[in-house]
Amino acid sequence: MLVNFTVKNCRSFKEECSFSMEAASIKEHKESVINRNKYKLLPVAVFYGANSSGKSNFLTSLLRMRSMVILDSQLNPGQSLPYDPFALDETSKTQPTFFEIQFIYKETLYRYGFEYNKVEIVSEWLYEKKFGEKEYELFIRSGIEIEVNEKRFLEGKLIKENNLTSPNRLFLSVVAQFNGEKSKLILEWFQYFNGLSGLNDKGYGNFTSEVFLNEQYSDIANKVQEFFNDLQLGFSEFSVLEKNIPQNLIKTMPKELKDLIKGDEDKVVMRDELTTHNIYNQENEKIGTEKFSKDKMESEGTKKVISLSGPIFATLKSGGILIVDELDAKLHPLLTRNIVLLFMDPEKNTNGAQLIFATHDTNLLDLAIIRRDQIWFAEKDNVESTDIYSLVEFKDEEGKKVRNDCDIKCNYIKGRYGAIPFIK
Repeated sequence: MLVNFTVKNCRSFKEECSFSMEAASIKEHKESVINRNKYKLLPVAVFYGANSSGKSNFLTSLLRMRSMVILDSQLNPGQSLPYDPFALDETSKTQPTFFEIQFIYKETLYRYGFEYNKVEIVSEWLYEKKFGEKEYELFIRSGIEIEVNEKRFLEGKLIKENNLTSPNRLFLSVVAQFNGEKSKLILEWFQYFNGLSGLNDKGYGNFTSEVFLNEQYSDIANKVQEFFNDLQLGFSEFSVLEKNIPQNLIKTMPKELKDLIKGDEDKVVMRDELTTHNIYNQENEKIGTEKFSKDKMESEGTKKVISLSGPIFATLKSGGILIVDELDAKLHPLLTRNIVLLFMDPEKNTNGAQLIFATHDTNLLDLAIIRRDQIWFAEKDNVESTDIYSLVEFKDEEGKKVRNDCDIKCNYIKGRYGAIPFIK
């Protein structure tokens, strides 16, 4: 579970900005708070802000750190790093990007971070804090110099002594590549940490199909089917049909289409996602059902709900983290609300899964469904640098905090919390 994340000098973030999933000491929706030892964490966080305010850049920064950790083993010596510093001043382009993340996994709080530029890891550090203990340093890196706590991170000793880390690779990932126990655990946590676009289903659109075809996902498929029924999307059942593509048809395909075919060409299958609809007679009586191709029959919003449902329920099952940019795109506000409520309901979110997303849907600014500490704003200052802040931290001109009986939606539209477009 994510606790905190800090970013500096990445995209529109010039100065250090921190985001927290720690629950504040407020009364609303206490039953939704995730309790792990003495830590109280939030299941949902939502970002608001004007277009180009930096909402997407924040989510991108969070996912950038994840991808650097997971894909580090694919780097070749001398290969450039994904360095994208703040571009609108004279000094930031020469300064490193800073990432630090705190998370809980296997009854331990980890704090991991690094700084880097286009060609090298400038610094890197890892700390652990087991429940009931104080925080201990596992290793600290400055350039190519690395100090390892051999008592608590013995797995890093061999890597350090044999100089197996190149300047552009993360020490943590190298140790994991050599089967370091703690380092592999940390990489495992990052694997449960996924990001999606709410504007298209590229990269995850086929996962829901896989859920309905693969027996190992049958429990997820059942929950997805129940979710569709609860939403009353207009169909009674969702299913996926696989058909073998004849060899003579494959041979006549254009090269561009052949290149998209994966796997053994001797047995290529085509998937068709189907929705079952009722058929009625002239007296509006149900006389049967018929299956239709999802892409031909369903609206863009319904197709998006179907694509999102697999990743959503897989995240709920694993207790992972799901990050979605523009969650509300193409969706009716009530559909977006129901997705949020899945994570807010402790009976459905039994494993402490977390949803972090950006939206323009002000209908979610409702303290009947979320807490003040779950609402975050992104806003740029006079030099186009993004700052982020939560509603629970916000103070008005008189220094007063936002009360839990305020009309949050109305006040936000009026500009009382900032983070809105100012149109002449």
